[in-house]
Amino acid sequence: MGRTRSIIAKPEAVVGLDVGKFSHWAYGIGAAGEVTADFPVENREGALDSFFASVEPGTLVVVDQVRDIGALAISRARLAGLDVAYLPGLAEHNAAKLFAGDAKTDARDAEVIAKTALGIPDALRPVPGGSELVSAARRLASQRDFVIADSTHDKNRLRAILLESCPEFESLVDLSDERQVNLLAKVGGPWQIADADPRAVGALTRGARRGAIDALVASVATLPDRTRSRLHRATEIVASLV
Repeated sequence: MGRTRSIIAKPEAVVGLDVGKFSHWAYGIGAAGEVTADFPVENREGALDSFFASVEPGTLVVVDQVRDIGALAISRARLAGLDVAYLPGLAEHNAAKLFAGDAKTDARDAEVIAKTALGIPDALRPVPGGSELVSAARRLASQRDFVIADSTHDKNRLRAILLESCPEFESLVDLSDERQVNLLAKVGGPWQIADADPRAVGALTRGARRGAIDALVASVATLPDRTRSRLHRATEIVASLV
């Protein structure tokens, strides 16, 4: 069985994009072999559109990621009338060994992508078209996963702090209840919740089960002063988290 070859012809001009979350490093090589780009481009529609409008017509844009953080660059390049190809990670890693230096930087990776696309176009793979709607849905799903993971990390850290400083409070607080989280964010933590004006606590937790809120306040209010004093620092950390 023969090896499957790339259907991508050798490009006249190329832009290699080392894809990043907030920005991509672009390394461009023109038809005459000159370097046309060697700088970061923000991962925003406006910045990408401006950059792609400045490259030579017929330039091939080569990325090292086709989904998630690479999806926007691909869609904007296509809207600018440019063809897009993908250099798989293993091919990029092997090609990098042929270039001088061993430091892994965004600039060097983008240069490796561009020069590999020119010198070994068989290493490239086509990027499936797909619909803009599907691409947008994938980007939203990726951002949602990131937000959920970040929220889970913060809640786990918050629980660890509360467990160490005030186990009674931690066992009662419900971090899935937005009213209780709002109380922590606005008042600052167990120590300040115990000393807060009951009317302020009531206003911040309107709609919550009163029994649950009263139990939270009571769990700290009944602690001896020596124990309560340990909550000062925890209160500051809690406030920074929520």
